[in-house]
Amino acid sequence: MSHPGISEFDIIFAGGGTTACVVAGRLAAWDPSLSILILEGGQHTLDQAAHVQPYRYPSHQAPTSTTMTFNVGNPSPRLNGRTPIVPCAHCIGGGSSVNFMVYTRAPASDFDDWGADGWESKKLIPLMKKLETYEVQPDRPTHGYSGPIKVSSGGCKLGASEEFIHVGTTYHKRQYDEDTDDLETCNTYSPWAKYIDGTTGRRSDAAHHYVYNQAHNANLHIWVGKRVKRVIFRDKRAVGVEFTSDPGSFPDAGQPPSIVRASKLVVVSAGAFGSPGILERSGIGAEVILKQCDIEQLVDLPGVGENYRGPCSTIYFMMLI
Repeated sequence: MSHPGISEFDIIFAGGGTTACVVAGRLAAWDPSLSILILEGGQHTLDQAAHVQPYRYPSHQAPTSTTMTFNVGNPSPRLNGRTPIVPCAHCIGGGSSVNFMVYTRAPASDFDDWGADGWESKKLIPLMKKLETYEVQPDRPTHGYSGPIKVSSGGCKLGASEEFIHVGTTYHKRQYDEDTDDLETCNTYSPWAKYIDGTTGRRSDAAHHYVYNQAHNANLHIWVGKRVKRVIFRDKRAVGVEFTSDPGSFPDAGQPPSIVRASKLVVVSAGAFGSPGILERSGIGAEVILKQCDIEQLVDLPGVGENYRGPCSTIYFMMLI
């Protein structure tokens, strides 16, 4: 997983977040002879306390954090003139390495309402079960019990938590349920399961369970601190990527762009904010946007970079006396 002077790989991943780790890790395990490169702008998370110790997750939200990229929007009258800020992971493992570790699954009807062939809940449930080891309760038909990602109640329960649930079940009108993530149960509440190994107490993330556990595979490479500028095409076929040193990881690097080739496939996996930028810099996007940036258009795809919808949260602390 070092940074040797290799200029061509079978498959290149532009971005080393959750998706890249899962897909690259599964491909490497399926065929160890595949040469796979993951390019990530952030840094490694291997056995780093800030990433494997669950209680440290708030540190990634600090303004000085280097494990997150804070995307600042335009001032909005709906926010009283303030600017929205959307943080995105900037490290190997992506959101799975820095998020709040809460285990949440949409109901089956949400997937079915997409109306997309192959994405129906009945076809997705086997994949959901395959990825997890559900430690909260045994023998649940929509949960998996042999996958790499551990799901637990968090390793310990405080007495105050049990009392809180008891009060809720006694006085709250909404029904209590042991499992609100079975894909069927709605409008109930239960304790929040977490992506935490109930035995070790460590965060259960994509980086450690899909790629770092394959350090023995000499064909699986991870290059950190590398920002992908664009995908290189030959006759509209992706054949490589151009990248530079990431300014967040190496602000004083000042190195010229480098190019690596892909003999089989380029996967753009840089997240909801990173992937559209790579596509547009590669000539894929709306003509009016690309012209403003003096980029030759290869594919007219006006939806690139538009209509972002994402969760926004406000964190506050409450003291119970």
